Amino acid sequence: MATNNNNIVSALNAGSGINIQELAQALVDAEKVPRESLVQSKIDKSDAKISGLGIVKNVLQRFSTAFKNLDSAGDFKKFTVTNSNTSAINLSTSTLADPGSHSVQVQSLALGSRQKSTGFSATKAQVNGGQPFALQVATRETQKITFSAVSAAGTITVSGVAVALGAGDSAATVASKVKEALEADGSSFVSTYSNRTLEAKSDGTLTVTFELSEGDVDSSALSVSSIGSSDLTSTFITTRNGIQEINIASASTTPLGIVSEINSAGTTLGINAQLINDGSGGSDPYKILLTGTSGERNEFTVTTTSSQPEVQNVTFGTAQSTGSFTVAGVTVSVSAGESPSIIASRVKASLDADSFVTSSAGRSIAASSNGSMQITYTRSDGDIAFPTFANISGVVDVGISEATAFSANSSLAAFSFSSIQSASDAKLVVNGMSVSRGSNLIGDVIQGVTMELLAPSSASSTVNIARDSATLFENIKEFTTIYNETISDFDILTGPVNSDDADDELSGSLFGESSIRTIKSSLRNMLVSNSTTPSANLKALRDIGFSFDKGGLLTLDEDKLFDSLENKFDEVVTLFGGNAGIADTNRGIAGDGVKKLDEMLSTTGIVKRQTNTAESDKTRYKEDLSKLQVRYEALLERYTRQFAIMDSLVNQYNTTRTSLQGSFDAMLSMYSK
Repeated sequence: MATNNNNIVSALNAGSGINIQELAQALVDAEKVPRESLVQSKIDKSDAKISGLGIVKNVLQRFSTAFKNLDSAGDFKKFTVTNSNTSAINLSTSTLADPGSHSVQVQSLALGSRQKSTGFSATKAQVNGGQPFALQVATRETQKITFSAVSAAGTITVSGVAVALGAGDSAATVASKVKEALEADGSSFVSTYSNRTLEAKSDGTLTVTFELSEGDVDSSALSVSSIGSSDLTSTFITTRNGIQEINIASASTTPLGIVSEINSAGTTLGINAQLINDGSGGSDPYKILLTGTSGERNEFTVTTTSSQPEVQNVTFGTAQSTGSFTVAGVTVSVSAGESPSIIASRVKASLDADSFVTSSAGRSIAASSNGSMQITYTRSDGDIAFPTFANISGVVDVGISEATAFSANSSLAAFSFSSIQSASDAKLVVNGMSVSRGSNLIGDVIQGVTMELLAPSSASSTVNIARDSATLFENIKEFTTIYNETISDFDILTGPVNSDDADDELSGSLFGESSIRTIKSSLRNMLVSNSTTPSANLKALRDIGFSFDKGGLLTLDEDKLFDSLENKFDEVVTLFGGNAGIADTNRGIAGDGVKKLDEMLSTTGIVKRQTNTAESDKTRYKEDLSKLQVRYEALLERYTRQFAIMDSLVNQYNTTRTSLQGSFDAMLSMYSK
């Protein structure tokens, strides 16, 4: 720790009149300042180099962005759309679109079913006297089977209809063949129910939407009863039940409460509820408006009921032996000595996974720790029989009783819904062909085009889809701007220091930096080398109008580029590597450029390596500067101490001289008398 130099002077009783501290500091500065200035200049150069390399990094990132704008087929699939009837239809395109002209007439929009309730006097008026009740929403049930592919030929039976499969049929083919068989003449699956709809998809799924009047449809309606192709698998699921129930508890028996309960169940029902004051000024102006999802498949009706669903209790004893029994046709295995709670829990799990529960929305089972199990049915189940048990004797004792009997009360007279709008599909004519869809947002009629239907119109919309050559032209032309600005930036960075501007820290910051020559050469090669994915007529950028002038700047023949885009578009895409995949070795001018630039910008790339070196040098120079500071603080202390001692001696000599002078003067005065 440095010593206070004032204390040194005071301690030595220095006081000759010489400014010892200034003298010591001057001697130290004569040695210190040049050395510190030299080290600081190195730090400043390192800072400037780091900043200059930051500019280089930004330049390379700019090049990378330009190449990425042209390295995939999607970058070239940009379109402009003109629409002669924007009040009827709105359109957008994706990269899957193709240039062309289309005619679209919107005949009608897809609508959702709307149901209106009877009126209420207030938002919190009591409904059903505050007693619980239920809303039963009837929709078109949807069931789905997912098929696998098959390797062997054979015949399967689906809903009583034989379907012949060929060896190697894909999952999509299986689903399509099943659909065709169920819809074929003579098949009662559809002919008996003309409003059933079937949809087969490429993922191997077959979805059946049943008629509204069919209500809850048993899972056996859509089933695979026999499989003649050994490796075919099928998975069944009910995606929407025909009857869904919303229980309105006592706390929710108001118009506001009913709306809240319906909206809480909206994710499964697809219905939105609103409480609206109709403004009639009548005694019961508040009405509940229910709006369903658009499309005739989503038609629904609502009824109210205060009936009581049946609840059954099942109790189990301890397992008497190891074996199995069946309940509602489901096999359950037990081991001798297992407790009633374990058995009840296992039965619940088995029934939860079976159509006993899955095919009846609202049916539920609860098992308790005392070995009892409670089955709660739905109102639509009615007065239901106990589940049948088989092979139970000697395995486990079972008791079953009715905890709550079914009560078939009628609907609430004071609260009901009526239809004010039926669900319907959108109807339109596209290029002369009639089309219907359940939504007003349609993306599967014209390839790569999404149509948003806004309003019916007697006039057809003329839709023209043209390639957006202007944007593509500018993206390609951008290379001339980027390259030429890069050359200018590099000339400034590697040129002489700008002595006319003290604030210009970048000019000359990379003077003598060999890595810049390497980078500059790499960038030029990216633009002059032949593409690794050449086409018949286009092998390099020079073939679409690029060239270098005598000064080394990149120039573009815009007419030649425009002609290439108009008449050799697919070849331009190939030239840049737009058709290449990420894993391909050859990825064209753009793909290869992105790869090379990513390497240069990586954590082990040339820019990062040089930056790390400059930062390491800067750290070392700062350490040198700190060492110099410590060294010269010690030197200043030593000089100050030495000069203080010298000053003290001079002071002593002066004191002695003064004393002797006084003595001599006294003696002389004695002799002179």
